Amino acid sequence: MNKEYVLKHKEIPVVTFRINEENYDLLGINKILDAKRLPFSIENGDNLAQCAIKMNSWIKGRGLVDSRKDIKRIKKLFKAESKEELIIRSYGLNLTDHYWLHKTEEDLKWSELNFFDNKFDKLKVGENANPDIDESVGDKSPNFCVDGSIEKRWIIKENNARVLLKGSRYNRMQEPFNEVIASEILNELGIEHVAYSLKRTEDRNVPYSECECMVDRNFEYINASFVMESANYERKEPYIHYLEICRINGIRNAKERIEEMITLDFIIGNKDRHRGNFGIIRNADNLEWVKTAPLFDNGNCLFFDQDNDDIENFGVDSLGKAFGDSNRLCLNYIDFPNWYSPIAGKKIIGIVRNGLCNNERLKSERIDKVTDIVKERIAIFEKIIRKKNFR
Repeated sequence: MNKEYVLKHKEIPVVTFRINEENYDLLGINKILDAKRLPFSIENGDNLAQCAIKMNSWIKGRGLVDSRKDIKRIKKLFKAESKEELIIRSYGLNLTDHYWLHKTEEDLKWSELNFFDNKFDKLKVGENANPDIDESVGDKSPNFCVDGSIEKRWIIKENNARVLLKGSRYNRMQEPFNEVIASEILNELGIEHVAYSLKRTEDRNVPYSECECMVDRNFEYINASFVMESANYERKEPYIHYLEICRINGIRNAKERIEEMITLDFIIGNKDRHRGNFGIIRNADNLEWVKTAPLFDNGNCLFFDQDNDDIENFGVDSLGKAFGDSNRLCLNYIDFPNWYSPIAGKKIIGIVRNGLCNNERLKSERIDKVTDIVKERIAIFEKIIRKKNFR
């Protein structure tokens, strides 16, 4: 059965579209109502075909990913044929931005449904909190609109804070420890970030990380993909293009913030800084760009997915997804950072070693190898910035 839906930004209608409710495929756009509030960029606000293609991709990318290891269990648990069905059933609401959707025939209000203001999880403080989605999660939950392959779960704490729990994918369960290590490094460097803490399940002592939501009912996160697509490239390098778009929209210190991100990613070997994992914070009412988003989601680092024998083979460099280069090559973009000192570099080495030692699944040989490579990366970074300082 085909049904007409409306995408809204808070209470403001943005676009109406048709969905096949048997397989939840988007069939087409009926009308663009507010082009400037679309969650993606289109060249012409009246181009319904282009909008339909991007809208379809946006909806599918809003929910759980196929690579998530518990995706089949979740669909079975909630009797859903697809992840898209879970998105529609939860109105596409999340704790990242203020977009949502519903049938046009329904009389619904964002103020009564959004997860920033309203309850969504039956998990009580004191119960065995863990990142697994279980039967305590209702159909209307932000847990169906989170991305990434790692098991994740939003809960509400006693102080009314919205808190994200994140697990791991590999036997070493290194990602939660890495999140805390990165958070402590950023603390040492004085860089704005989302703070992560280490927790363990009560039943099996399984580690997971915990962090509070970085936005609220007034401000939302817009990822770098949207930033990059919001204006034509004109044959510019992606890095230059990103900074120019930020500047045009009033964010004057984007270069400094990106340099901080590049530095962290090189030192810890972050392999997952794709354009969904950095961006800007926007005022959700007047759409004003407020600042760059604090750094977050830093767990896929420190050789988390590589065996001991592979660590030395991969060496100091790592995959960089932000601007199409490796993390080592991205160092060419930075100037001399006045927030960095060699004293901080020495402390970072200790932070990495101590953080990895907290993981009882890691042997000392592996910890030594990882720490030695971090030490080598810091030496490379300091050599580069010394040269830049003397120019």
